[in-house]
Amino acid sequence: MVAIIATLGLVLAQLITSTAFASAAAVPRPMVVPDAPLAAPVPVPAITARAVLAVDLVTGATLAAVNPDMPYPPASTTKMLTALIVRQHAALDEVITIEPGDLVDEVIYAHVGLRAGDRVAVRDLLAGLLVPSGGDAARALARVVGARLDPAATNPRAAFVAEMNRVARRLGMRSTHFVNPDGRDAPGQRSTARDLAILGAALLKDPFLADVVAQPVTTISVKGPNARDITLWSTNHLLGELGVHGIKTGTTAEDGENLVAVAWRGDHQVITVTLGSAEGERFNDVRALFDALGTHFRWVRLGRDGDHPDLEDRLAADGFRLMTNRTLLLTAEQADRLRYDLRLAPVSSSSPWAIQGEVVFYVGATEVLRLPVYRSGREAGDPSQP
Repeated sequence: MVAIIATLGLVLAQLITSTAFASAAAVPRPMVVPDAPLAAPVPVPAITARAVLAVDLVTGATLAAVNPDMPYPPASTTKMLTALIVRQHAALDEVITIEPGDLVDEVIYAHVGLRAGDRVAVRDLLAGLLVPSGGDAARALARVVGARLDPAATNPRAAFVAEMNRVARRLGMRSTHFVNPDGRDAPGQRSTARDLAILGAALLKDPFLADVVAQPVTTISVKGPNARDITLWSTNHLLGELGVHGIKTGTTAEDGENLVAVAWRGDHQVITVTLGSAEGERFNDVRALFDALGTHFRWVRLGRDGDHPDLEDRLAADGFRLMTNRTLLLTAEQADRLRYDLRLAPVSSSSPWAIQGEVVFYVGATEVLRLPVYRSGREAGDPSQP
């Protein structure tokens, strides 16, 4: 059984405590009030994965965990780090000529279908690396970037792998070690669900890579003696389902199927890692995991355009408005007990930028969020408001 665990006490961003009814030249940020730990772990239906982790990337809260620190072969999820390192050392428009040593056994390994002599831009090789999980793209990129990292290296891919391990340590992947850039089974190649969640979150910070891993299908251009376009289909069959927009699959014959996935929940991203799923079950495992999260948690948007339109209607009727919002991660039971208290200043200012009061949100008797209230532009004579 997977245990679901969460804490609301992790802040959405750096907390800024503002004094109620104070004037401000700019809109202050909301104040999130740390809370006690949420409800006890909740069991969810058993899945086939041997290791599981789910994390809310905004709050940092762990939502689900089973064996998150168990060493496991990462398989092609390795390519997430390969892509990050390439982005640090190669321009997207740089063109790489494919060599015979870049090619892989297409019967055994995932591939783009490259041929020696092909000339391919780095941006297209990154797509080939991440969308169909091409081992040939991984080897070509590692060869070129490895030679750049260590021009004296007799084995540039080994230099690239050394950089992979340095970057993994800098990212905080404490239980990870790589021995190749494409994730093929090899002694000593290991990671954990926790470390792969860290890696996936790092990849999502790169807008180009985040866009690539969200593509269910894309086309790349190959120049050279056998010029052609190649259509690439993602190995991540959950893309577009359940809000999933990435990231990377990995498969080994002996150790099962891996998947690092990310999905929107409100305006939060939730990353999940499942390692060692039974053959053909990794997508069902992640579906079951997201179903469980949806049953036990709520991502509640509070404030402007939030999930409490009655609050905004009440404010608007009196000539006030909210200008900020925050999404809180709550258990379903807490969301049912969410309430608010509107506190308006005894003396109102005519400035649309002056704080006129605040809305204080509670879960039961526990305060969890404060949002400042402003006079609406129309009431305050703000020409920008109709």
